[in-house]
Amino acid sequence: MTFPSNNTTPTEKKILILGAGRSSTYLIEYLAKQAPEQGWKLTVGDTDLEQAQRKTEMYPHVEAILFNIFDQKQREKQISQTDIVISMLPAVYHIHVARTCIRFGKHLLTASYISPEIKELHKEALKENVLILMEMGLDPGIDHMSAMQVINHLTENGANITSFKSYCGGLVSSESDNNPWGYKFTWNPRNVVIAGQSTVKYMEDGDYKYIPPHQIFARAEQVSVDEFGVLEAYGNRDSLSYREVYGLQNADTIVRGTLRKNGFCKAWQLLVKLGVTDDSYTLENSENMTYHDFVSTFLSNESEESKSIEQRVAEYMGVSESGEEMEKLKWLGIFGDEKIDLANATPAQILQQLLERRWMLAPNDKDMVVMQHQFNYELNGEKKNLVSSLIIKGEDSIHTAMAKAVGLPLAVAAKLIIQGKIDAKGVQIPVWREIYEPVMEELEHLGIQFKEHTETSAGKVSV
Repeated sequence: MTFPSNNTTPTEKKILILGAGRSSTYLIEYLAKQAPEQGWKLTVGDTDLEQAQRKTEMYPHVEAILFNIFDQKQREKQISQTDIVISMLPAVYHIHVARTCIRFGKHLLTASYISPEIKELHKEALKENVLILMEMGLDPGIDHMSAMQVINHLTENGANITSFKSYCGGLVSSESDNNPWGYKFTWNPRNVVIAGQSTVKYMEDGDYKYIPPHQIFARAEQVSVDEFGVLEAYGNRDSLSYREVYGLQNADTIVRGTLRKNGFCKAWQLLVKLGVTDDSYTLENSENMTYHDFVSTFLSNESEESKSIEQRVAEYMGVSESGEEMEKLKWLGIFGDEKIDLANATPAQILQQLLERRWMLAPNDKDMVVMQHQFNYELNGEKKNLVSSLIIKGEDSIHTAMAKAVGLPLAVAAKLIIQGKIDAKGVQIPVWREIYEPVMEELEHLGIQFKEHTETSAGKVSV
């Protein structure tokens, strides 16, 4: 990928990236390639020094360091000596980075949702003239910016938006889709395993709707995406908050969901119903269990001596032992005699360990990011539907579509902040024109571009 250059006068600015994991590839490359011309000093820190070195080995001007978020002296030293921090650490650690950034007057960018703790730092960040820009990746991130582009365009032209639906998913590309689940990990495996553990809240036709955790995957809906086909979507945790965030208080339908290939949700629902996605308690003696033992702990012992574990699970779930859902579970090896060897583990941790062996991208595998927004609106007395879709395809297991979609918005925003083209302060997300317009403009040049069409009574019109 060729990154656009900028002919502004070089400035001595320092950028610190914390975390060199799977989503950092394009982030590091974008900033590293522009650093010499722009006069930037780029440092990448990770708890795994070799990983940071692998991500930066092509760029001798970029420093890779061993970084421990819990080492207060190191954290303060590194942050005090930089201008912008980009945290790719697990979301739970952002609060430590944020507090240190505010203390030393440094800007912070992350791709994670705003936590209540970080939200409370807004006034302090304003006072110290610091920008803490959260939700600046894919979802959240590109979803915010692309939705606001359309919403503001429609409303400024007099449209009344009555319905907003938004879906996004990290998927495996068709040529690399070689397992019965149609899925491989392209981002944090833990987040995939514990998804759907909070009640889904949304609005449909003016009515508030709620889906309890044990029903989320059972109530997946079908979504048609141009150039891709039909996918299924399960509901995200809280769609209602987006009415205010996006200025859609008059809309009577607000829905956000996660995309998967067909058949995934029904099979995952079996795992939910069985109890193996639970992350709220640990199992005794888990290190000495096999996966067969693990599954058996969730089943009754009554008169089951003559039945296989597969038969028992199928009967408990009320499904056919030879059905598609059970075949997916069998393929995982969850009924096998392999030892777990994971002490004091929660059911979700045990499941994650298994899935990481079965759902990892092979070196040449290609992933995809698929996003779609659906807007129903009224304009000049006519009802219309605008569909805005994004499909990004990865190159391999390192240069993934997910890494591109998460990393590039962060990198572009960091450059714009350094150049003084984004001057916001406080704790923010990218729903403001000052942020999303220049970022989305450059993302288009980088191959992240939405396709839109509008449907009216007269038919479909591409935009």
